[in-house]
Formats: sequence, C-alpha cells, structure tokens
Amino acid sequence: MKAWLLFLLGSIAYFLIRYNGRTDKIKELNMKFWWKDNAPEFILSFILNLAVMLIFMDADTNITEWLTSFLPSGIVVPIKLVVGFACGLGLGKGVYELFKEKLKRHGEEILKK
Repeated sequence: MKAWLLFLLGSIAYFLIRYNGRTDKIKELNMKFWWKDNAPEFILSFILNLAVMLIFMDADTNITEWLTSFLPSGIVVPIKLVVGFACGLGLGKGVYELFKEKLKRHGEEILKK
C-alpha cells in the first residue's frame, strides 16, 4: 500500500514540478486550463506508470536482487517503495517528453504539407 501511495505522490510531484517551471508565472493555477493543456500527457503517463507498477509490485517479481547489485554491500533499501516513487516521478517525465517530441514532429510534418 505504501508503494502505491508513493507512486501517486511521485506522479503528482512530477506535474507540480512541471507547473512550477512554467514560463508564464503571473497567471494563477487554473485546473480547467491545466487539464485541457495536460490531459493527454497525464493520462498516458498514468497508464504506463500504472502498468509498470503492476508488474513491479506483483508478488512474483523480484527486483531486489537486481537493484542491490548496484548498491554497496550492507545498504538496505526498501526497493518496492523506491520503485513506486520512481515510477511516478521518473516515468512521468519520460512519457511526457516522448509525447511532446511526437507532437513536435507531427506538427512539423503538417507544416511541410
């Protein structure tokens, strides 16, 4: 349950970081505009993050041995909690950037026609 909460917090944190980095900081937060502007990226990011979380949080998945191979011996890390937060925060960025790049390329193709 903690991993899922961290996943949700990571997802929210990523979009708050994006909001904080906006170019027009004079305007106040408008959820209707934000949703209209970010809904496709948010939904796609959430779906892919959720899929990864379902895989990683499955009882049969053991990523602990693989991830601990990158850590010095003796360090104990709650892997599933870290992965939950990383999925929300890190994968959100990856999906958002891929989506933005695809839209940019698609827009350039339309302009060429």
